Amino acid sequence: MNKTFSLYRLQQLDSQRLQNLKRIKQIDQIIASDKAVLRAQSIVQKATDALTESDKELYDIHQKVEAKDLKLKQTQAKLFGGKISATKELQDLQAESEALRRTLTNLEEEQMALLDKRDKRQSTKETAETDFEELLNQKASENSRLLGEREKLKGQLLKVNSQREALKKQLDEALLKEYAALFKRKGGLAVAEIFEGSCKACGVQISPTDIQQAADPSVILKCKSCGRILYKL
Repeated sequence: MNKTFSLYRLQQLDSQRLQNLKRIKQIDQIIASDKAVLRAQSIVQKATDALTESDKELYDIHQKVEAKDLKLKQTQAKLFGGKISATKELQDLQAESEALRRTLTNLEEEQMALLDKRDKRQSTKETAETDFEELLNQKASENSRLLGEREKLKGQLLKVNSQREALKKQLDEALLKEYAALFKRKGGLAVAEIFEGSCKACGVQISPTDIQQAADPSVILKCKSCGRILYKL
């Protein structure tokens, strides 16, 4: 097995993989950063927040209505329970009952107004969501070329990943780790071709002896200048 050729091929696949991933990310950013989409998202979020606020307001006033209603029932029970006979105390209970009824009436009117406001906010939210979905469909059509390119790149990635895994199985773990470290450290160029007697990466001249060694499929030779693994066609 020619180890340097396998590493050289692995490098080609890794470079293609990184290019594909970079382009997919660019396409995602182009689509995600569309100003019209962002505006529509903002409108949906504001409508959602407003509806949540209405739900909280309704919950709070419901609690107040329940509390006042309970208080009224307790006051009525005292007023008509027959246990109290003092005129002054009965008059106070009657006044308290009337005050509680007025408060309940005001709270119930406020509750109805809040329900109406919530219904309008619910309608606003549904309209915003519908508009957002329609915009997404429109943008999907406008970006069909980009989305088509993205799908093509994803298909290529599947093939590249399959080929990478097959190649990696042919190489020992230590060599793969060394290659990965060089690939990262050397900006994606861990394996350099010997071209016209020189390292194609750094340009340093390679001795005839080293060129001969680099051509041996069982030998891993590194450039004495840049430290990259040398590959001879």
